[in-house]
Amino acid sequence: MRHMITIRPATLADAAAISAVHCSTVDEWRDPYTRQPADEATLDLFGRWYNGGDWMSVETCAIHLNGLLLHGHLPLVAEADGAIIGEAEYYVNREPAPYGPHLHLSVLYIHKDWQGQGVGRALIGAGVEHARALGCHALTTQPEPEMTGFYRRMGFQPWLRAEEMQINTQSAAPGMSPVLAPLSQDSGVPEHLALRIGRYQCGVQGWETFWPLPAIPELQALRRSVWRGELEDTPVVLGLREQFRNPTQADGYAWLPPTAQLTPTVDALCALAAQEGYSAIDLLLPEDALPELRTTFKLDYQTSVDLWIKQT
Repeated sequence: MRHMITIRPATLADAAAISAVHCSTVDEWRDPYTRQPADEATLDLFGRWYNGGDWMSVETCAIHLNGLLLHGHLPLVAEADGAIIGEAEYYVNREPAPYGPHLHLSVLYIHKDWQGQGVGRALIGAGVEHARALGCHALTTQPEPEMTGFYRRMGFQPWLRAEEMQINTQSAAPGMSPVLAPLSQDSGVPEHLALRIGRYQCGVQGWETFWPLPAIPELQALRRSVWRGELEDTPVVLGLREQFRNPTQADGYAWLPPTAQLTPTVDALCALAAQEGYSAIDLLLPEDALPELRTTFKLDYQTSVDLWIKQT
């Protein structure tokens, strides 16, 4: 029997159904501290979050969904026979070219009972229509390795590759002390700059890393610091976030002009991390910048991330 699939914008009333879609794909729940198999019913909000993010509980899913709607992003749901069977989340990303303006597909989840039945194709098709309506000429996404075949069939192709490198904070230049001012959430996303370091998804999501919702105590307890200023006459916004499993290490982020050299920025991040008491930082760096950076820093490879693009 062929079912009619319809796509519409999500509302707050959909939080429970969206959460159920995401939870349907969890094969085995795990304890966030021991990483051992756990009974789903025994996990608290943080334990559920650890197994897949904000969508694992109705409460946290509702807060996340509310944030998307308040900030003008585009969560979509797919329905069949009156039930929600899939969800996609598109972020309106207005960074300077070539990073924007794009509509970024951050999440695409299909209920396990409906996978392989055209739901994902329908959600991406709706994203294309919305991108055109918003004046965005491309969709971007960061596919899981096992999903690259699907995204290629949907018309996406590899766009940017980045490699996560770990740097000892002692790599900072002797006496380096960048003059930067602390930045608050009220300042908003630095849309005039591009997320050049830490681009796991898009610039807007990098920014959200420092202002986590919902207010789960275990996540709120992680140290986060954001600064703005100039490095060698280049405007920058820099951020550090403590790693969950190792408080001596941080993840680094940097927004700056698309064509600016990265060496001064990496040096500044190392210096700031050292001042904050971190022994090492992990930086997701553009692949084409690595030759430049290796002349100054010892980079220890961690992993790679590929961003894909589809012209609309």
